[in-house]
Amino acid sequence: MPRIALRKGPGPQTRAFWDRATVRWERFEPQLMYALSAVDPALLLALAPRPGHHLLDLGCGSGEPALAIAQLVAPRGRVVGIDISPRMVTIARLRARQRRVRNVRFRVADIASAKLGRACYHGVVSRFGLMFAEDTARVLATVRKALRPGGRAAFAVWGPLRRNPISLLSADLVLEFSGEPPPAPEGGPHPLRFGRRGALASLVRRAGFRGVRSVGVHASTVFGTEEECLAMYLGFPNPLRDLYLSLSSRGRARMRTRFLRGVRRYRSGPVVRVPGFAWVVAGRR
Repeated sequence: MPRIALRKGPGPQTRAFWDRATVRWERFEPQLMYALSAVDPALLLALAPRPGHHLLDLGCGSGEPALAIAQLVAPRGRVVGIDISPRMVTIARLRARQRRVRNVRFRVADIASAKLGRACYHGVVSRFGLMFAEDTARVLATVRKALRPGGRAAFAVWGPLRRNPISLLSADLVLEFSGEPPPAPEGGPHPLRFGRRGALASLVRRAGFRGVRSVGVHASTVFGTEEECLAMYLGFPNPLRDLYLSLSSRGRARMRTRFLRGVRRYRSGPVVRVPGFAWVVAGRR
């Protein structure tokens, strides 16, 4: 397997962002893993990993889907996961040890500036990581070069704002409490950057991939209470959290009430099931 090397790039600010988010990520790991894993079947079908394959997970976070794929390509296959956050990589390594998965390696690297080598991998996957790269076209070109001829790539990204109610509620609250709408997601790194149908698929085709296909996946998040949903959302750096922290005590109380009322409609018996929607885009070299 090739060694992942780094080029100079705008990594430190992004790295600090994700390192700050890691504590909350661990706190809400069950909810996050449940929601994010909804795209795994589509990703695995697109990648078609087999024993002996070598694969790369870009933006692996705390280790998924790298850990799952590693078990599918064992014993001779290998998986490398890279993430910009050292703390995330530490968690991924811990989870690999706990699950006794020995054919996976995790490295600290920025997907936007990592040298991935040429024709090294049978497959490359990114589960909700690609939309945070500054220059997506550059990353896709690098990914294509890293694939063996006929190798497959599969990317999961969040869908449009209207199909992700928590993000829509957040945008409405930012507008209500600040008087200004949040920045358009398409303008740069953002969870909903490729929400528009066909947006990422078009970029993947332009990068030279063949047989590009896009499928929609429903990905709900489950919480025990509405307050738990609020705590998770305000725990991660985002425009709503920044605005919340700038408000007076009375303003914060009003925003909390509005948020809780907005998610209450998704209560289903003892839990709150908030719907979500994502795209899985795949192609071959």
